[in-house]
Amino acid sequence: IGATHYGYFRGAWPAMEYYIDDRAFAGIFPTHGGEACVWVCSPADLAQRTRRALRSPQATFERLLQGIDGHLRRRLLDARQTSPIRGAIALPNLLRQAAGPGWALVGDAGFHRDPITGQGISDAFRDAELLAEALDRSLRGDQPDAIALADYSQRREALLREVFDLTNDLVAFPAPALFLALQKQLGHAIDHQAAQLAALTPSAVG
Repeated sequence: IGATHYGYFRGAWPAMEYYIDDRAFAGIFPTHGGEACVWVCSPADLAQRTRRALRSPQATFERLLQGIDGHLRRRLLDARQTSPIRGAIALPNLLRQAAGPGWALVGDAGFHRDPITGQGISDAFRDAELLAEALDRSLRGDQPDAIALADYSQRREALLREVFDLTNDLVAFPAPALFLALQKQLGHAIDHQAAQLAALTPSAVG
């Protein structure tokens, strides 16, 4: 189980950056207007102890960054913080039933996964596309509602499973070499999922 703390900083952010250290993973996601989201992921127990001792997300964020390569901390000294530091600790990884009679869930509503893999928005787009295709078949009379929604549920779980399992492996915060190997597997899994979605044309789905 992991924890994430993040904030926004204005500075020079030419590209995404990642930093891996023992039991810590941090990075920079440039956004717009010269700002970037700077985040640090850590084991939940470490974050909990740090938060109890320091009593604020800001101080916790700064302390957790001390375990990361000093280059990132030096970058932040030259940047201006533009948001409060926010954090979440002991984030669960769980799956919910995706659909039932007259209802369906997409994205975070249907399952929760630690943000260490950074795929939340992609999950929502994926599920929305799969559900839209299922509803289209149902509304056109090509399939009964129950069959279309069951098919949506099966396809959603098949597509999310590999990244979900890798997320559980990553939030165990193994040694940096294994953590990096898992990140490479994650990249391949994301590419594979994108290829599978691209192949789901309406004719192929029907």
